[in-house]
Amino acid sequence: MHQLEQSWSTGQLRSVNALSYWKDVICENLLDLNIESANRRDFHGEIAKVALGPLKANFISVSQQRVWRTRQSGHRTQEGVFHLIHVRRGTQLVEHHGESLTLGPGDCLLVDCPSGFDFSFPEGVEALVLEMRRDWLQGWLPAPEEAAGRVFGRQMDWGATLASALSNLTPAGIARTELPLSAVAEQIAVLLALSAGPVISSLTTHKRTLLRRVQETLRDRCHEPELDPAAVAISLGLSRRYVHALFASAGTTFSQELYACRLQRAQRLLRDRRYAGIGIAEIAWKCGFNEPSHFTRRFRERFGVAPSRYRVSLDA
Repeated sequence: MHQLEQSWSTGQLRSVNALSYWKDVICENLLDLNIESANRRDFHGEIAKVALGPLKANFISVSQQRVWRTRQSGHRTQEGVFHLIHVRRGTQLVEHHGESLTLGPGDCLLVDCPSGFDFSFPEGVEALVLEMRRDWLQGWLPAPEEAAGRVFGRQMDWGATLASALSNLTPAGIARTELPLSAVAEQIAVLLALSAGPVISSLTTHKRTLLRRVQETLRDRCHEPELDPAAVAISLGLSRRYVHALFASAGTTFSQELYACRLQRAQRLLRDRRYAGIGIAEIAWKCGFNEPSHFTRRFRERFGVAPSRYRVSLDA
């Protein structure tokens, strides 16, 4: 029999103290995060943490909140950490690795924690979060970063098998498991590797690292209207031609990646209630677009709806 390692709950706290307590619990026992909630008076959260061999399984239930982690804070992590998330209830809005994703019940997502992310749970969420060390995960995924930011579980393939296996994990079930927990963890890693599939890339490890640095720079500076390949290259000690070559090797271009970052930032600002009083033209400017009409056209091409209608649809 395996024992529950630890659990925390805001259930016995006064509402005014619940969010502060939750922040302390998360930062000390899961990951150093920024957390905010619009429902401070009714906020509640629970975590049950269970050892699963080399992994830690966190069973989380929490009300509406937003959690985010910057790339800069991620780089302070001494050891690379990945989270494999399995959503069980609610909707999770995700910005990670340059992607804007919406996760629902049954979906799985691998998160590269040091690279930063932004999660929103509009109506709260129940989820399983598996903590994985990068060095352990590399035993099954040579480049785990390549699988991060992808949703598994929606199609009838290995991703669905992975999601089904994770749905069977509960604190009580783990406690009753007679097999070594390290064997269970290895089975999860195998299913994750099968879900990710073969990674075919013309990039060497060195080039992949450089490309990621360029992409991170774009995400950090995409709000600058005059940002161009030369400025990014100079900031990283590279040549302009080499920056273009890195993107070409990955099957994309500097311009495509820059606009993707700008539109992702715009989508986040339009979703954020704190920016509800800011007009579309100013949102465009804050995201690096000089012309609101250009922003509107690009946003419609990417998301299928004009930014003004996108904002209205969030309150529908």
